[in-house]
Amino acid sequence: MKVVKAETRDMPNWGEWVGQISAHETVEVRARVAGFLIKRNFEEGRDVKKGDLLFVIDPKPFQEDLKQAQSGLEYNQALYNKAEKDFVRFKKLYEEGVVSRDEFESYQTQAATYKAQLRDNKAKVENARIQLGYTSIYSPIDGVIGRVQVDVGNLVGQGENTLLATISTMDPVYVSFNVSEADYIRAMRDRQAQGGSERLIRLILADGGEYNQEGRFDMIDPTIDPQTGTLGIRVIFPNPDGLLKPGQYAKVRVRVSNNENAVVVPVRGIMDVQGMKSVYLVDPDGTIRNQPVKLGYQSADVAVVTEGVKAGDMILSEGIRRVKPGMTIKPVVVPMNAETPKAAPDGEQNAAAQAQDAASQPAQNSPADTPATAGSGGADKAAE
Repeated sequence: MKVVKAETRDMPNWGEWVGQISAHETVEVRARVAGFLIKRNFEEGRDVKKGDLLFVIDPKPFQEDLKQAQSGLEYNQALYNKAEKDFVRFKKLYEEGVVSRDEFESYQTQAATYKAQLRDNKAKVENARIQLGYTSIYSPIDGVIGRVQVDVGNLVGQGENTLLATISTMDPVYVSFNVSEADYIRAMRDRQAQGGSERLIRLILADGGEYNQEGRFDMIDPTIDPQTGTLGIRVIFPNPDGLLKPGQYAKVRVRVSNNENAVVVPVRGIMDVQGMKSVYLVDPDGTIRNQPVKLGYQSADVAVVTEGVKAGDMILSEGIRRVKPGMTIKPVVVPMNAETPKAAPDGEQNAAAQAQDAASQPAQNSPADTPATAGSGGADKAAE
């Protein structure tokens, strides 16, 4: 049967921290004027675009305020026009000596007074126009709008800027977490050793699967929290499919250093029973024994073993579902990168491996002695 020898390689050392996902942007949509909500123009939980009309507050009182302000402006505009003409006429008469200085200055004061009132009227008109504009509430950003906080027909904005809904951008998203001072120093030293290369950042979701997008650093707090001795870090991940939601927790995996001369074994040879990892070691005389191991970083092909296996140990990498501890085999050592066929899908690989093992096994290794599957409860109970 095929075995591989555990070997040493330079492998990355990854750190894991629990992070929380948050929206890239979150905006609270609030009522800026008091009035009755008469219209909602969207569906909750749907995408909205910047500039989309979301809510309408009854505009009639504000339209009347605008009309009143415009009437005051027009009235004072007429008074100012007349006062300006009188001022120009009396200025000429004063220069000719027909009227007194006091009489001339009274018309000059009157014109200046109406001019000031006119500026005040224009400001009132502009303010009334702004208040009327606040009755139509538009989306300030692109994003997903949440639940409506106030139903149509309710009075809003009375004494406070009533929260109507919240909009969050979902692509990209932030993930925030804290690292220890020691991890931060190791990562920075490794970065310097690597010539300032960017860190590799992965995200492990609640179901244990790895997110299919790679993250990048966005922000690092300028100071370490003296209470906890940790440093706040924020990374950013693309979220084109909307899988990540604000409020979710996930594990952030970041390469913090390079692990030189790490002992590695093929992933195919690792068994997992209720979280306990083990491999089948093959002694020089061909005897198989079950060896618990502790693992570090794991790639698609190999895993780092931090405890339980040393370089040169022979690891059974194929047919592990058909053997038991104590069996004796004739080991055939193959290179680690060649122990698994690459062309066929997993199912075909397994079938081919089983057929080859069956042909090379003695009679006592018949299917009747075969455990269920590697990594299942039955297999490892038999192995133990």
